[in-house]
Amino acid sequence: MKLVKSLIVSTIMILVFVVSGVFFTASADNTIDPNIENEFVEDVMVDELVYPHDEVIEVNIDISETTYNTLLLNATDSDYYECNITYNGVTLENVAIRTKGNSSLRDVAAVDGDRFSFNIDLNYFVDQDLFGIDKIILNNLFKDSSMMAEFIGYEALASLDAVSSRTTYTALYINDEYYGLYLSVESVSNEYLDANYGSSDGELYKPEMGTGSTLDYVTSDGSFYTGLVNENSEDTSNENIVTLLEAIDTGENIDDIFNVDSFLQYLAMSTYTSHLDAYQGGMFHNYYLYNNEGTFEWISWDLNMIFNGFNNSNMTDLQATEFLIDEPVSGSMSGYPLIEEIFEHEEYVTQYHEYLQELMDNYFDIDTFTARVIEIDNMINSYVQTDTNSFFTYSQYQEALYEDSTTSFGLLQYVDTRNENIESQLSGELPSTNNGQGNLIIGGNNSFPSIPQGGMDERPTRNNDTLITPPLQETIPDDNPLSTNELIIDTNDTSLYLSVVLSGVALVGFIFFLSRKYY
Repeated sequence: MKLVKSLIVSTIMILVFVVSGVFFTASADNTIDPNIENEFVEDVMVDELVYPHDEVIEVNIDISETTYNTLLLNATDSDYYECNITYNGVTLENVAIRTKGNSSLRDVAAVDGDRFSFNIDLNYFVDQDLFGIDKIILNNLFKDSSMMAEFIGYEALASLDAVSSRTTYTALYINDEYYGLYLSVESVSNEYLDANYGSSDGELYKPEMGTGSTLDYVTSDGSFYTGLVNENSEDTSNENIVTLLEAIDTGENIDDIFNVDSFLQYLAMSTYTSHLDAYQGGMFHNYYLYNNEGTFEWISWDLNMIFNGFNNSNMTDLQATEFLIDEPVSGSMSGYPLIEEIFEHEEYVTQYHEYLQELMDNYFDIDTFTARVIEIDNMINSYVQTDTNSFFTYSQYQEALYEDSTTSFGLLQYVDTRNENIESQLSGELPSTNNGQGNLIIGGNNSFPSIPQGGMDERPTRNNDTLITPPLQETIPDDNPLSTNELIIDTNDTSLYLSVVLSGVALVGFIFFLSRKYY
């Protein structure tokens, strides 16, 4: 009987050995069906294969030359075209690709460029997905010479435990030719809503500078708010969103219908980074509102112009680091009903200040942040050097990270200066308000509010104008084309490691039971 039990247990252990080896080997080779319907496997593979955050993955778009040329010639139409995609080793055929963006799309098209951002719909033509993900967003790092703004913005939100998109850098190839360094950003889709809120059945609004995008209540007729279109339905009654606008307008029980905390997390990150291509800057776009079972959630989107990257802000980098934290808008507070209402509540202001302090104490602590910027630089540097299709030179990239001057701040200088300024505003040493007038007006001639530290032209007392020495990087010779095999970090390391561990456990168990039998 004892021998039978030993044989049974040994057989089980061998099966564990085989199954674990097969599973993780399949994972390592990316041969698991990407359409597999297993929640655990999907979650693991999305994190490890679709959005592995600390590595650069390879993405190749296989598209006929005729189709690709047609796409480029008609880029502003945003029509879908058929192609194949190999995403981090997994190939899907008959997927749809189109250009995406607003100003980035128009500006690139205006100069007959081809470095567009892309929206790739995996199940547009065929019912398929990539471990539950059916849309891939590839952003072209437009207006961001640091190549890091959006990547850092989502990391900063995550550090506050805010719901936010996952990201990963991608070396984009088109027909096997290196096209440039891109950022893959998780889209706010039904899969995103299900994963973060447990349901995707509610209304999802993506305001685009139309009527209602200011969140100002005008009428109870929901169809009037043409800037608030429910992407999950063709119903234009907008009853629930009207209820939200009424609550913002009256200030009564706003937290009954709106998750204020989700907005405060965003507001802290956005204010810290002077993010004006958004609600605060008078653009009234680049955000989502999702009705999560009766409570609206604020979802951040499109962070490529944080750190004063929005040209129309009319601010120098010095002025951006002096941006008022308690009137964090361009122009009068009265033009921003949601923010104006939030600052009427002391408890909300207190929580918002705590989020600002948390950012400064943790993610944007200058030593921590410097180390993180160097890590990201080490990860993407070689791809930037060989990206001949970039909007910026390699020198401009390095300056955007490490420059220290009176006119243009690198990321490290921005964060160091901004920390000092916000600390002074929080302590009362510097004013944090401007009698309801906010900061400068977008596109106008209004002067920036008078702030004691530094003023408009005088720099605060800091280091002399020097260039901070960046970390040493391995330079790739110009005559050495980018080699995918040499530069892409192996996404199989984790899977292979787990395979070895589980196989080892199985083997130890097998030996243990044999030893009990014979010794």
